Amino acid sequence: MWRRVVVSLALSGAVACGGDDEGPAEKKATGGAAGAAGSVSSGGSGGSGGSAGSGGSGGTDGGAGAGGGGAAPACSLAPVAPGTTERSITSGGATRKARVHVPTGYDAKQKVPLVLVFHGYLENAQQIEKISEMTPVSDAKGFVVAYPEGISQSWNAGKCCGSAASQKAPDVQFVSDLIDALSSDLCIDDKRVYAAGFSNGGMLSNRLACELSNRIAAFAPVSGPLAMDGCTPTRFMPMIEFHGTSDLVVPYGGNGLGGALSVAANVAFWTQNAGCTDGQPAQVFKNGDSTCVEYSQCQAGAAVRLCTVEGGGHQWPGGQSAGSLAGKLTQDIDASDEMVKFFLAHPMP
Repeated sequence: MWRRVVVSLALSGAVACGGDDEGPAEKKATGGAAGAAGSVSSGGSGGSGGSAGSGGSGGTDGGAGAGGGGAAPACSLAPVAPGTTERSITSGGATRKARVHVPTGYDAKQKVPLVLVFHGYLENAQQIEKISEMTPVSDAKGFVVAYPEGISQSWNAGKCCGSAASQKAPDVQFVSDLIDALSSDLCIDDKRVYAAGFSNGGMLSNRLACELSNRIAAFAPVSGPLAMDGCTPTRFMPMIEFHGTSDLVVPYGGNGLGGALSVAANVAFWTQNAGCTDGQPAQVFKNGDSTCVEYSQCQAGAAVRLCTVEGGGHQWPGGQSAGSLAGKLTQDIDASDEMVKFFLAHPMP
């Protein structure tokens, strides 16, 4: 079974995205029922998005403020031109890399959020940029997005995966060092740093919520539940999770790659962590094969949201295909748009 899973994932990574030299595709509109988020601003409090019922339109999210009604403190940094560059830093005695996109309209004197997006096993930063289509969302909403590179196309998420896990790569330290490095050049709001990831990268986003909860405001695993023991966050963590019910690489019911939890167990863990008291979650999104439910009665403004794609495969919903062997890709929900709206509604307390 393990061999079949790894082969499936390897083939999925090998065919993902086509040629690596192409840039991310223009973000397409989706027929999702949730409201659209406004662009990020550094002043003013963020609006609250309306819940979308089945087939209905949700509310519109306002621009997320930088922690209150006043303008965010100005940075004294040199201007940086918008666009995507390769960034190298030294972390853990090694050279580590990331693709970094500065959004159109970036102002070096105004604080902006940072979204970290982690690739899957046997993938790379350029592939997850293309699969997730997060760069166009960055331009539309005005946040910096970084796509870090794992060691040998893998991340140490605890029990998974590849060389990074077997060598116990210090990936949590790398992420912390990368945040520091980006914050030295870009006007990053340290209250609005978020982690998202696909597959092994989603598992890493869970680990960051466990071990870097003082820096990560909220997180969004896509087909990548928790795959480690001894998770002890220091605060109540907001999470939005995406997973297809027909994922054969990281199965919805568990017992797949890296010993990751089932989706139900992952949600149960994080609702307990967040101190949620909802008896049942409320449906907040429904469109075609995609449904989101949320536990919102949680401590310190946290929330736990699960977006399920019925019949969905090992894919990033609403993005580009991770490969024909990865199964069904839905366009009924746009994971990148939805997670960004969730992120902007959950800054660090």
